[in-house]
Amino acid sequence: MIECDVLIVGGGLSGLSTARGLRGSGLKVVVLERMSDAVYRRYHTICGEAISDRMFRKAGMEPTAVVRRVEAIALRFGDEEVTIPVQGSIVDRNDLLVQLASECDVERLRGTATGVDVGDGGYIVHTTAGDISCRILVGADGAHSVVRRDVFGSEPGEMIPLVNNIVRGESDGKLRFIMSERFKGAYRWEFPQKEGMMTIGYPKGTDDVVGYESRGGRHMPIGRLPCVARDGCYLVGDAGSLANPFCFGGIGAALVSGRKAAEAILHGDPGSYDRWVSKDRMFDRHYMEAHRRFSEYSDDDILRLMGPLVKKYSVPRGFLAILRNPHEANVYMCCWLGFRDGW
Repeated sequence: MIECDVLIVGGGLSGLSTARGLRGSGLKVVVLERMSDAVYRRYHTICGEAISDRMFRKAGMEPTAVVRRVEAIALRFGDEEVTIPVQGSIVDRNDLLVQLASECDVERLRGTATGVDVGDGGYIVHTTAGDISCRILVGADGAHSVVRRDVFGSEPGEMIPLVNNIVRGESDGKLRFIMSERFKGAYRWEFPQKEGMMTIGYPKGTDDVVGYESRGGRHMPIGRLPCVARDGCYLVGDAGSLANPFCFGGIGAALVSGRKAAEAILHGDPGSYDRWVSKDRMFDRHYMEAHRRFSEYSDDDILRLMGPLVKKYSVPRGFLAILRNPHEANVYMCCWLGFRDGW
């Protein structure tokens, strides 16, 4: 049996961010990753790859692996569009992973976690590489987390299947979200990529793209879990269902949750991590309520509610829209905060 102080199941952004936060601690840290190198690189391109400067700061990092800078989000509905000023980047997610890995002091193992048992003063994780005994366990194993299943017994509020395409094309540099009833409370997104390339994505079955260079799919778990830390076990990133339910921002949530979990581990206080998730605005339950409300909108509803912001987006115009539609105040606020702070 392999023994360690901390076992991190999953070597993606949230797992490596946790490992990075534990460097120099003197703890023996093992990262278990199930994917081969080629599959790992392909999987981590199935993403819009956008992250705000604010999220980098919260993760304790400078913007890095930047492909293009982003200074605006465009919300399109029908023939109309609302532009929201932001500060962020399109990153090369694989380059970001390489950098994180270079800043970690861990042992890395290839294998798949198949189950978790509570051991004497810790956990025993059964894997295809053998059993691993650890005092502290971090579930960074994504949407279909084995750690979440076996230790917490909980499931996300929703699991949304997404398709992402890399296509040839020029972009104006904006993160563009196309809003329509056919996307069932989500969006079609069109993001800039490397020079001459774009990313186009949507919920599976709601749209299609022909002539793509590459295509992949993944599930996006959304909706707060009852608990994300207990008895030396932590859930980070998608395993903790921490992506924003309104704008679907997941990279920032992965990096920041990894850092916060590492801080809680070093202080020996799992409750501090769970309290942080329950109180931080980026995980506010109002986002999920707004997502469910937005899922009920028709195209006419979207046009009516977003119409007041078309000529010029501003906070005063937003409050005016709320005054005109007070029963939709939560959707307006989550739209503003989510696209400003949630990615």
